[in-house]
Amino acid sequence: MKELFDKSLIKDFEKRPTLLLHSCCAPCSTSVLENVCKDFDVTVLYYNPNIFPESEFLKRQKEQERFCKEFMPEKNIKFVTLPYDEREFSQCVKGLENEPEGGKRCTECFMLRLEAGAKYAKEKGFDFFTTTLSVSPLKDAKRLNAIGTALGEKYGIAYLVSDFKKKDGYKRSCEISKEYNMYRQDFCGCKYSLAQRISDSDGFIFDLDGTLLDSMGFYENFSANIVSHFGKIPNPSIREEVRSMTVEIACSYLCKAYDLPTSPDLLFAYATEKVKELYEEKANLKDGVMEFLEWAKKKGIRMCIATASQKEEVILSLKRLKIYDMFEFVLTCPELGTTKREPLIYDECCKRMGLSKKSVTVFEDAHHTMKTAFESGYRVVGVKEETELRFMDEILKNCHIYVESLSHLIHRENL
Repeated sequence: MKELFDKSLIKDFEKRPTLLLHSCCAPCSTSVLENVCKDFDVTVLYYNPNIFPESEFLKRQKEQERFCKEFMPEKNIKFVTLPYDEREFSQCVKGLENEPEGGKRCTECFMLRLEAGAKYAKEKGFDFFTTTLSVSPLKDAKRLNAIGTALGEKYGIAYLVSDFKKKDGYKRSCEISKEYNMYRQDFCGCKYSLAQRISDSDGFIFDLDGTLLDSMGFYENFSANIVSHFGKIPNPSIREEVRSMTVEIACSYLCKAYDLPTSPDLLFAYATEKVKELYEEKANLKDGVMEFLEWAKKKGIRMCIATASQKEEVILSLKRLKIYDMFEFVLTCPELGTTKREPLIYDECCKRMGLSKKSVTVFEDAHHTMKTAFESGYRVVGVKEETELRFMDEILKNCHIYVESLSHLIHRENL
């Protein structure tokens, strides 16, 4: 096939035929729409239950809808989406979790999405259906055409045989995406692909409390306990007041805000003693941490810690838990004179490891720290922390993947 699609299929139509175009994402639909809109009245179908997490699905959905409205408005490109249920994809590929990308798991995923397209096209009376997937250099057009043709025969709807990467289709898609300042994801979409991408990172930057250690319960009540210790009544919002502060800054703030009968220096000394006790005796590794660190170390992934806690206490804990030697260094907000409301600590970690942010994955448990790293261009893994569950909407907006345990990211290799 020399053309982008088999034009012999439409030569006998007296008027413009209708086409249901399944799209995996807005960037892949760009050059495809530029071409098919010349010959068809097009409706874009966004059905992709493989995309993970839901925040990524919604981000791509929004971008696809925007593009359909803004691109070639004279063509009146219509947009429809089907409900998101990642369980549909998980059930579809059950038993194929460890397949390499591009293998049997992907074939089943193609069939799932194209079958939804065939059903919808038949129900709504379209003349043809097809998909944007073949525009990608990583997608096999022959496999897609075989699946689409078989499904078309099954449901009684014509499949538009195509290979949209031809005639510089992919190159043109990149040009249009740039022109429209489009969000371009760097992985296919599914959790297995993302876990593989994470496992291919050159470096990991780990938060400590709540990510590696089960210490956030202590910090959740720490400020309120200090204020109560001095006979004052803490505000219900006290945790949020000091959330992004270092212990030293928080002590100064609490002394002033609650008129505590002590000095910031003395309060800091008291707080430091309590924190030291936490790290020396109480804090333990969260579930799956040791397994994940050992796996990453074996793969040769470089690792460091970026924390708002004091370095001396942190090192005590890491040595006690026998993971200190797994990290190249520990970098703290106090020594940089910053907080995690700014990306300085992540950028400095990259600098010290000699890595670019695109090759690094950041692991955080707090919604505000995820937001900092995410908006700064890092790949972000959100780690479940009970004290942060009330911020779940924000968390899912600001991480690429959210896991209950780091061990879920081990590619065996994979999920």
